[in-house]
Amino acid sequence: MSVKIIKSKLAGAVALAAMVNGLPALAAQSDDLASSEMTAAELQQRITELQAQVDQLAATQASSDKPVVENPEPPKTTTFGNTDIQIGGYIKLDSIFSDYSDGSAATAGIGEDFLVPSTIPIGGEGGDMHYNAHAKSTRLFFKSSTELGAGSVNTHLEIDAMAGAQGDERISNSYAQRLRHAYIDWNIDGERSLLAGQAWSTFFNVGTLPEGLDFVGPVGTVFERQPQIRYTQGLGSGKVQVAAENPATTLYNGTENPYDDNSRPDLILRYDNSIGDLNYSIASMSRELAYDHTDGGNESEQGYAISLAGKWQLGRDDLRFMYSYGNALGRYLGLNSYRGGIIDPVDGDIELIDQHGGYVALRHFWSDQWRSNLVLSATAADNPDIVSDMTPSSYQSLHLNLMYSPVPKMTLGGEYIFASKEVENLSGLLADDSGELQRLQFSVKYVF
Repeated sequence: MSVKIIKSKLAGAVALAAMVNGLPALAAQSDDLASSEMTAAELQQRITELQAQVDQLAATQASSDKPVVENPEPPKTTTFGNTDIQIGGYIKLDSIFSDYSDGSAATAGIGEDFLVPSTIPIGGEGGDMHYNAHAKSTRLFFKSSTELGAGSVNTHLEIDAMAGAQGDERISNSYAQRLRHAYIDWNIDGERSLLAGQAWSTFFNVGTLPEGLDFVGPVGTVFERQPQIRYTQGLGSGKVQVAAENPATTLYNGTENPYDDNSRPDLILRYDNSIGDLNYSIASMSRELAYDHTDGGNESEQGYAISLAGKWQLGRDDLRFMYSYGNALGRYLGLNSYRGGIIDPVDGDIELIDQHGGYVALRHFWSDQWRSNLVLSATAADNPDIVSDMTPSSYQSLHLNLMYSPVPKMTLGGEYIFASKEVENLSGLLADDSGELQRLQFSVKYVF
């Protein structure tokens, strides 16, 4: 084939590719190629250049087709010497309409900002719809990563204004910041790391928490942040974590909630791994529940808990789950929905209480920008006969939302929440032993 024929066919092909990708400039280059006189070597050089441009166009097009809600870019990093610094967070507004079957509002103000199962009222008259709006969950974090001779040292400091008692809605809605995370994580060699500070409890697999607009979500989730020291070791395709975490004891019939009379930390062992598209974790916990008598004595009992959690990827969709059981779950389950045990009014001994709970959540993408989550959850406690009538016996919740991300890192959405609470009513004297909450929440969130 002659050089002229090669040039003619190449020019046509490049022009067609350019028009498909909407780049007249590249098409113009094809005309230049056809009209100019070239040697065979010059022609080969030009072919290589044009192929590189076509490859770049294809990569750009593929990148623009990615969903805007998955794997958003991390905050930009600034380097000082051998330390990288990141600053990020999000701004979020929550607008909440709540309707209670047995009251006009939650029994504690925090239950108006997000779902706190224990604050669902029981035994009253239902009130009108209650509206509340806030930006307290707005979050700011600072991260650093410093390369050293032996691995790297990472730090994480994070604050928001949620769950703080300060603030006044009369004039300025000013709320004090609270500490969420503050820890050092020494990545020793890629297989080993040591974390020290306040972080998510090792007992809680935060990666399986469903996506929702409510600040926490289902009643059956483990949810805890606390000071700890944690060692992580790679093991085959997975990893093992061992942690000693700050203890606290919550007991029925007590004068304090919580008691801070423990003599040893909560000890947690966790294993993470994956099988195909399923990522999972198995965690066990041994913890002491203790309190000091007013006469100076001390009572304590050793309890346990286990938790299985995972995320199963179903193409773009995913299924998330968690199930926890034990006689020392207490404050770890459902934002302290139950206390860990009860003080016997006769001899002062601690009786532990078996409790369990969990959730299953399905996330479905309707398109690149639209997605929904359906979350079903429940918990229950096997309370002894010595508890009071108002002691919670079970909780249930349902979350259903629709989220829209018109641009990367921004989410607009609405969520319907139904939650219920039941109490023991062992005496049968309570006219009403259950309460329900229906809530509509609308949120706008931008991650930076």
